[in-house]
Order: sequence, then C-alpha cells, then structure tokens
Amino acid sequence: MKRPLSLRTRLVGLTLLAIALVWLLTAFVTWREARHELEELLAHPPSTSAAHFAKERNEIAGKMAEQLLKPMLYALPALALLLVIAIGFALAPLRQLARDVAERGPARLDPLPVDSLPAEVAPLVSRLNSLFADIVRSLENERRFTADAAHELRTPLAALKAQAQVALASVDEVERRHALTQILVGCDRATHLVVQLLTLARLDGGTPHPMQDVALRQVAEEVLAMSAGDAIERHCDLVLNDEDALVRGEPLLLQVLLRNLVDNSLRHSGATQIEISIAQAGKYAALTVRDNGRGIAAAELERVQQRFYRGANADVSSSQGSGLGLSIVKRIVELHQGSLNITAPGQGSGIAVTISLPRGQASAV
Repeated sequence: MKRPLSLRTRLVGLTLLAIALVWLLTAFVTWREARHELEELLAHPPSTSAAHFAKERNEIAGKMAEQLLKPMLYALPALALLLVIAIGFALAPLRQLARDVAERGPARLDPLPVDSLPAEVAPLVSRLNSLFADIVRSLENERRFTADAAHELRTPLAALKAQAQVALASVDEVERRHALTQILVGCDRATHLVVQLLTLARLDGGTPHPMQDVALRQVAEEVLAMSAGDAIERHCDLVLNDEDALVRGEPLLLQVLLRNLVDNSLRHSGATQIEISIAQAGKYAALTVRDNGRGIAAAELERVQQRFYRGANADVSSSQGSGLGLSIVKRIVELHQGSLNITAPGQGSGIAVTISLPRGQASAV
C-alpha cells in the first residue's frame, strides 16, 4: 500500500507550485507589455529634438515601469489566494479527522481510519486507536466484573435472609442458635468476598505501584504469622525453608499474593502441611507454595485462574471460598512482570504454585 504524503511535503510542494504559477504568469504579462512598448517605440521613432527626445524617453520609461508594476500588484493577492487554497487542501485530512472525532459519542470507540492521513498525523491516530481499544477492554472487564460480583453476592445474601427467617420462625432454642450461627458464617463469607472484590478492583484500576527491593523471606514470615491461627485450627503445619531472595516489587501486594496462596491451601485443599520455598535462578527469584492436599485435576489447571471459578475438589461448604484468590495472585504477578506456574502431580498428591519474579537491583549488583 502506498504511503500518503507527509503534511510538510504537501505544504511545501503546493506552496512552491502556487509561487511558480504566479511568477510564470507575471513574467509572461511583463514580457508581453514590454514587447508591445518596444514595438510602439520602433514604429514611431522620436524627433531629433533633444528636449522632445528626453520627454518621449521619460514617457516610455514611465509606461514600462507602470506595466511592470501592474502585474506585481495583481500577483501578490493572487499568490495569497492560491496559498490559502493550497494550505486548505493540504490540511483537508486534519479537518476530516476533526469531523470524525466530533461525530463520535461516548459509546463509539471503533478505530479511526489512518490510510489517508499524512505521515505526521498517522502515529497520533494509531495511538488514539490503541487507547480506544484499551478503553473497550477496560469497559468490558468492568461490565463482566460487575455482573460476576452481583451474581456472587446474591448467593450469600440469599442464604443470610433464609437463615434469618429460620431464626425468626423457630421456637426451639437450639435451632435458633444454629440459624444465628449460620448467619455469622454467612457474614464472614460475604465479608471475605467483598474484601477480595475490592482488592481485585484496586488491582484492575491501573494505578501504578512503586517498586522497591523486597526480601521474600520477610514477607513469608509475616504471612505465616498471620495464618498461624487458621493453620492450628485446621491441624496444618506451616513450613518455611531457609533460603531468601530480593525481588523488585511492592511489599503489600507481595504479601497479598502469598496470603492468598496460603489461604487457598488452608481453605480448599484439606492439606496437613504447607511448605513455602524460595530459590534464585539467574535474574529471577522463584517463590513456591506447595501443599499435600487433595490437589486438582490436570484439566482444571488453567480454569482455576479464572475469576469466580472453584475447583471440583474445593471444600466449598466449609471454606466459603470466593473463587478470586488465584485471580488476584495472577493479576499481582502480571503487575510485577513475573510468571505463574501451577503443577499438580495428580489428585490426592497436592499442588504446587510457583511464582517467578524479577530479582532486586541490590541482588543484581
């Protein structure tokens, strides 16, 4: 496909063409008038009188000067008019682009045409088209997120309402206390779901996060300390190896990442041991969370990373999972320009989640 001329080339070329046309016309008129005056002079030679000759000469010189000046007086306005027309023609693609943008509404985000645009404007329009595509993806993600969130919140709210109705209608103290206990469980599940939704919304907001060198072992120790109570309640051992590594990241987000991985193992797998290991491999550091729980099927390794998806082996009745833990982990890994790998030897053999993150600047030095 032939590339359109640049805006500068159009302006320069059309301006030179306008000047050339005007000056050619001016030269032609001047030559014609000068030739006419010379023919008149030769056809009627002046008298021999010196005074009369000088008078004739002055008259002829004045007429020639007048004839030379007239084309210039006409040429300048004509040149200005041609320049206005030429520049207007050169800027026509910009006016068309302005009209295309003005005709668009908030819901119209299809790409702008770039084939007929000058070379100086085409990169700008291409970047606008890329921005439109990002906005479309963002709006689609927001609509899908809102629909999924509304669907997921409907279930715990309906359960709370049902248990409240049971508690109100019950005359038996034991049955009423059981219903009230289920209301508290439902509140805990709804609270956990809302917290996960807010975390995911903040991660999808596009706000840049300041990065710094972070020691993974310190993050792991803090997360294990926060999870110790749940681990004791579920009779699960938490193990942390002796390795350490510096990575380039945001401490709070890395803490959220590891907390979600540990919570997933505690809540869903029925594991009796969760091991966190840290290793260094070239420019990356590997953070692995491994458990000995029920594991997942190989067909579900990709699906468990989707939002609101719960594995077939997850203990949903007791864990009140939201299906957002691994989605949050995946998003945090993307923000850190890392990679996520989930392996499961087989059902009943546990699961291992390995996060590869760029190493910190201090460790690189």
